[in-house]
Amino acid sequence: MSRSRTSNAKKAADPKASPVETKPSRRYMSLFIPCLLGVLVLIAWVSTGKAETRIITSSLSNYSIIQTYPHDPNAFTQGLEYDQICDSASPASCQDVFWESTGLYGQSTVREVDLVSGSVLRQQALPASDFGEGLVKFGSRLFQLTWLSGKTYFYDINNFANSTMQYDPLTDGWGATTDGRYLIVSDGSADISFLRPDTLQKVKSIAVNDNGKAVPMLNELEFINNEIWANIWMTECIAKIDPQSGKVRGWVLFTGLRQQLLAESPAQPLPIDVLNGIAYDNAGKRLFITGKCWPKLYEVKTEVTKLQMSPAEHLQVQQMCGVTL
Repeated sequence: MSRSRTSNAKKAADPKASPVETKPSRRYMSLFIPCLLGVLVLIAWVSTGKAETRIITSSLSNYSIIQTYPHDPNAFTQGLEYDQICDSASPASCQDVFWESTGLYGQSTVREVDLVSGSVLRQQALPASDFGEGLVKFGSRLFQLTWLSGKTYFYDINNFANSTMQYDPLTDGWGATTDGRYLIVSDGSADISFLRPDTLQKVKSIAVNDNGKAVPMLNELEFINNEIWANIWMTECIAKIDPQSGKVRGWVLFTGLRQQLLAESPAQPLPIDVLNGIAYDNAGKRLFITGKCWPKLYEVKTEVTKLQMSPAEHLQVQQMCGVTL
């Protein structure tokens, strides 16, 4: 009996065993392979579904023009912020103004501009060697970035001549806004930095992305309803950015506005350039936009047209808005 069991064990282990004895394993393999393929297909389908879900989380908005105001066509707008100036002796008498930064070497200024007339109420020129960039009001001071020089200028809002300069951690200043705690600045890349307003020390930064794709060329900034709104340079797009994660929550397209302005406006010394300038009246819930050397400034209303874009629509918007694909 023992001989028989040994003989059978050897026979089972023998690679030259009868083909009849290997048929059960082949049958199991024939069932296993289709099951494995089915699991792989299911995983791929689920993964694709998740990718599409991520894509369509970005909303899409369009705009309508509420009011049009004159704007200095020689102002190469780099920063824009709304404010209301009230006379302490007559609180009911208030004036809607903008703080505006203009660029170009030898032409850069910081300005106080009347909203209704577009008149420059007062201004201060930068040194000819500095190119003005983003501007933000923090407390009773204005902070003005400069391009490439690493300088930030501080102005007393009551007296522009009372100004100081400090070097910032940016090698390339572009846009500026504030959340009430930090200065929030861009440098032309896909990064946004948060600086302490007293020392300009960088506290943190976020990488702006749309479904994982970098969004570079972030230009003029505005903090609106707990979102950072950013002009994307050389496009007609404004990105609405989560200030914590850097994810783009939505896109606002100002398609055709510059082309309309070009058709309406006569030739001017400085050509009508790109969209660049966002200002928000938080109390009145009014949104204003303009551009570099635009002869008009617009109060606009934006409206979400799609809470979730399809993958094809989203790809088209990313291509329009300069997203790194």
